[in-house]
Amino acid sequence: MDVHNAYLYSELDEEVYMQMPPGFASPTPGKVCRLRRSLYGMRQAPRCWFAKLVAALTSYGFKQSYSDYSLFTYEAQHIQLNVFVYVDDLIISRND
Repeated sequence: MDVHNAYLYSELDEEVYMQMPPGFASPTPGKVCRLRRSLYGMRQAPRCWFAKLVAALTSYGFKQSYSDYSLFTYEAQHIQLNVFVYVDDLIISRND
């Protein structure tokens, strides 16, 4: 499964500032923009997206593997569901 726009609009944990975009007119020079969400191409974007994915999967009862942090497993009764994360792709499998 490919997650489109995975790196867009993730909430940032730290304060990130950028110069005003081209064409934006500001009455006072020297102003900057504070970003509250990540933009495509930011170094923080993959980390923010993965943290949000981890929070979502663990809230549903998935357990993150200690030997490989990209692997999440969910077990209920006789069913096992595995989710493996590679960049912005997910491999999903189950045992039946």
